Parts: sequence; C-alpha cells; structure tokens
Amino acid sequence: MNAKKFTGEEGTLISSSKAATFTKSFREKKEKEHKKPNTYTEAQFFGNSKLKKLMEKEGCVGLRFYFGAFTGTEFEDQLVVVAVDADGKDLTSTRIGLKDMPLGDDDALVGGPVCPHECNP
Repeated sequence: MNAKKFTGEEGTLISSSKAATFTKSFREKKEKEHKKPNTYTEAQFFGNSKLKKLMEKEGCVGLRFYFGAFTGTEFEDQLVVVAVDADGKDLTSTRIGLKDMPLGDDDALVGGPVCPHECNP
C-alpha cells in the first residue's frame, strides 16, 4: 500500500502552449501507429455538475481518469472518471475501490462528448 497521502494538490498547471505541444505529440504518435484523423478519441468533455457530483463523495480529494475500451461505439477508447480518497483509493463499489460501499449508479462518470466530433471550435 502506498503510504503517501493524496492532498488534492497533485498535478501541475502548465501553459496552453505546452499543452498544445503534448496534444500535438499525441496526434503524431497516433499517425505513426497508422491511425487516421477522426478515427480515435482525441479528447472528451465532462460537465462541471457531473464532476462536482463525484467530488462531493465523502472523503474525495480528487478525481482519477481511467482509459476504458467501449464496444459498440464509434470511438471505443473513452475515459472513465472516479472519485479518489486521500489514501489513493477509488471511491467506488468495485474491485478497485471500497467494497463495503453500497452499489450505486453514480460511482463513476462516462459518456462525455468525444472529440473529434465535439471539439473546441
């Protein structure tokens, strides 16, 4: 078990130009993997009310974004968002979280609009 506690201050804020460099590198990587533009998930949007709902879970200090594979959708690679506590545990009722929590329909967030179709204009 990781003894380090999460504080809610994790991560680093960066400039928009640095962010653009990272996203460009991602697209170039996909091109090298022979992925055509508009055939893979570049980004995904989630509304603040849904994110806030996850963050209001008792003990939540932040969010974790998993990559998930969804079948039967145009863009199979999408994000799964879960609340996380100070011990780094997912606040879900699944194998990756707290097993004694009641099962609920609001354990995780998925299904946000996917870019390239719904992107920054």
